[in-house]
Amino acid sequence: MNNRDETIRDKLLDRLTAVGVDARSLAVEVAHGTVIVRGSVPSEEQRQRATDALIGVHSLEIAIRPVTPVESDDGRGRSPITGTSAESAHHSRHQTDPT
Repeated sequence: MNNRDETIRDKLLDRLTAVGVDARSLAVEVAHGTVIVRGSVPSEEQRQRATDALIGVHSLEIAIRPVTPVESDDGRGRSPITGTSAESAHHSRHQTDPT
């Protein structure tokens, strides 16, 4: 990813956060100005907000779906990208190495 693509990606992530979209389970890729967004959000409302926030990008591919809690065993929803829930991912990042 070049500097321009990285700047575009950062601005899009900021825009998603500003409109209240939980983007932890979204993969935002930019290559030569083309934006690809894939993943899931917790609700249909957030999916619509994400889509609205991304409108205006020159070249855009959006594949975002809402994940309802019933789609997982623990009732919290799972990321189709990582296969983990947001809580599980949070705990994994904060574990210390026992060695």
